[in-house]
Amino acid sequence: MIAPIYKLDIVVDKNVHEIMDFMNKATFRPSSAVITRHSFVKGFEFRGSVWSNGFCVIRNSDLQSSLAPMAKASIYPINESSCEVHLGIGPNILTVIFMGLFAIGILAIGASAIYQILAHGIVGDSVLIMTVFILFASVFFLFIRFGFYTRYKKLKNRMVELLS
Repeated sequence: MIAPIYKLDIVVDKNVHEIMDFMNKATFRPSSAVITRHSFVKGFEFRGSVWSNGFCVIRNSDLQSSLAPMAKASIYPINESSCEVHLGIGPNILTVIFMGLFAIGILAIGASAIYQILAHGIVGDSVLIMTVFILFASVFFLFIRFGFYTRYKKLKNRMVELLS
């Protein structure tokens, strides 16, 4: 289940079978839900599931990351040469929950640092807490920027290109 950041409802001038045939050829379907080194096979652009009227995929790469965005689409035929696509791209809902808890922890450390500085001035404990806050905030930013956002933009651009 994904928490969509980007939603697109579009009428595509392609047949449903054209899109689904491409996705069937470009998607590797792992035999189990457990991610192992055999879950990544070269030659496929995506990894995930494809069914008769939609798909749920992530970009196939050697990186094993829970921050990888997912694209989920439902495709409905309108006539012989066009279809309606409902596309959603975003992270897994469990990733959103984990990152939310991580952000709450960072905010608690930041609030503690501000309280220490206001109450006692800049002393040893407040410098340590502020250093920990900066470290964790930097790691959080790097996870979001390079772990999620870069991959999100690539997947979004590829899906829009595929469906245009």
